[in-house]
Amino acid sequence: MKSSKRKSKSSKETDAGEATSIQNIQDELRLRFSQNAPSPSLHGYEKERGQLFDLIKRTASTGESNSVLVIGPRGSGKTMTLNSIYNELIEDDNVRENLLQVKLNGLLQTDDKIALKEITRQLQLENTLGDKVFGSFAETLQFLLDALKCGSQSSKPILFILEEFDMFAHHKNQTLLYNLFDIAQSDQAPICVVGVTCRL
Repeated sequence: MKSSKRKSKSSKETDAGEATSIQNIQDELRLRFSQNAPSPSLHGYEKERGQLFDLIKRTASTGESNSVLVIGPRGSGKTMTLNSIYNELIEDDNVRENLLQVKLNGLLQTDDKIALKEITRQLQLENTLGDKVFGSFAETLQFLLDALKCGSQSSKPILFILEEFDMFAHHKNQTLLYNLFDIAQSDQAPICVVGVTCRL
């Protein structure tokens, strides 16, 4: 009688231990699938990560405009590296208050008008745009950037991350890319354009 009670007690403990283990595994998988898991460290790319960090930091802290293309096979850690750099940068209060981030994806923003609407949404400038009519994509984009200027005539730096960059390059006339790179080169507003692609 006593031995059967002991067996049932130990089997209950085993079942509870297995249930806890399964729950832990499920929680970990949920985190990974929802991309809310803390980024694992990427080994072997410290030099490249450092260069990318410095480039984005210069935009965030000194208002220097930059552009860079990050190329690598799918799953090699390009987006993960960018996310970890951004998270590290916004730990600084000054950067967190000033740096704006716009993420676009070539698979989702299939033409420049959709991309412009998404930029407007992410920068929370829907009310600023209102019913204004613009002649061109460039005018609308420039208006949005001008709307970000504060009283000291300096703009907040904006980090543009273009996932699936090669898809934007296939757009007719490449208006979005042309205007973003033009703004970066002419120092109209401090922006950093980071293209991410797996295709050469």
